[in-house]
Amino acid sequence: MPKSCVAVGCKNHNKMIQKVSFFTFPTRHRSPERRDKWLNAVKRQNVNGSRWSPSKHLVIGAEHFVTGKPNKDPCHPDYVPSIFNFGSKLQKHKSKRSLERYEALQKRRGQKQAIVPAGEEDISEVSDEPKDPSDNQTTDAVPMLQRLTDDNISLREEVNNLRQKLENNACFGTPIIENNDTKSKFFTGLSWEVFTKTFEFLYQFIVKDKTTGEASKISLMNQFFITLVRVRQDLSFLLIAHLSGCSESLIHLYFWKWIDIMVAKLAFLIRRPDPGALSQSLPNSFRASFPKLTCIIDCFEVFIEQPKHLKARAQTYSQYKRHNTFKVLIACTPLGAVSFLSSAWGGRVSDVELVRKSGFLSSRLHDPGDQILADRGFTMQDDFALQCSVELIIPAFTKGKTQLSAKEVEQSRKMASVRIHVERVIGLLKNRFKILQGTLPVHMIQSISDYQSKSEKSSVDRILTVCASLLNLGDCIVFKKDPKETC
Repeated sequence: MPKSCVAVGCKNHNKMIQKVSFFTFPTRHRSPERRDKWLNAVKRQNVNGSRWSPSKHLVIGAEHFVTGKPNKDPCHPDYVPSIFNFGSKLQKHKSKRSLERYEALQKRRGQKQAIVPAGEEDISEVSDEPKDPSDNQTTDAVPMLQRLTDDNISLREEVNNLRQKLENNACFGTPIIENNDTKSKFFTGLSWEVFTKTFEFLYQFIVKDKTTGEASKISLMNQFFITLVRVRQDLSFLLIAHLSGCSESLIHLYFWKWIDIMVAKLAFLIRRPDPGALSQSLPNSFRASFPKLTCIIDCFEVFIEQPKHLKARAQTYSQYKRHNTFKVLIACTPLGAVSFLSSAWGGRVSDVELVRKSGFLSSRLHDPGDQILADRGFTMQDDFALQCSVELIIPAFTKGKTQLSAKEVEQSRKMASVRIHVERVIGLLKNRFKILQGTLPVHMIQSISDYQSKSEKSSVDRILTVCASLLNLGDCIVFKKDPKETC
């Protein structure tokens, strides 16, 4: 197809004996500013005086560029054609001087050509000469094949790295706490070593299911991690699902699955220590006044949502807390380890009734002659003496007396100094596992599945068991004052 230069006064075309190169104009969509500069340089107008606009088939010759072809660098003189017949010799001289200054500048910068945005590479050279396929194969195909091969390898490596990150849930999973005790304690309440050892112990009891699809997104260790995060930081299931990149229902499934596993395999941590070991490890602050002390008991309450059922609302309302709560009996050893934890009862129940219904008076949990410390509300010395031959020690009352005797005052003072351990254990339990600090929803107390499966433990009982078991994996709450003292 014949091609001729559109510059005013130029007679070059592609049928000439001397071959001349021709170039298309920049497109309106990709380089509108450069196209306007080219049209202003050509200075063509329509018959009616309006601005001339070329079609995609119109071209301009190489003679109108200083170097014989357009350049992609906006600072280069050939970014826009500058040599025309209507221009003076001075204009041609200026164009050459501009090229010399550009080359000198590039030489000072230590580069031959400036980096140009890919969006401006829209000017093509028009030629009617047939191309030799062999030349293309030797000059273009081999480098392009090598370049495509390198790109393919790099893309495969990137895909594998992203897949590995997705499997490990690097954004929210065990990698963020690995070998870092501070972060591990913050997210899970356990040091990194205790966390890994606990997981390895529970892993041997995991029955691998054949679940496919979304359930395979999170590894078993990360499932264990998000379960502890839910208990430790009281994050909502929706937030954990968002951070983990899976559905909220799947997080529910993982949470209760691992709670059940920990209840079944870690509940043995909540038990009465061996009498011999308990006697040997008794702190010095207890030995003088309470040599046969085995535990300290108390009750604590946790807020819950107001139930819709009126009877349940009345049974859970606590006059002491002025809120709907559940109440739990807890016993701890002199060293601060949880040795007994009752089921959750409505906040209306009294401390005495809770002890009687919890099974704590069973003779299997005590030896004759043992001593137990309690608060004034546990007026059950006769019950403990008759049913399990245990001495229950509580502070003295002023009821019917004008004042306490000196012996009673001294005894109450000694009791208060050591009975504070159970308060510290309760405070540590709530502070370490923030799920017990807020207001628990009703479905976390006892869910429909608990009724359907006729489970011995309700949902809240399982959560309490897990919290107490994990608390016993932590450090002793009694500080060493004497290097010879065992703790």
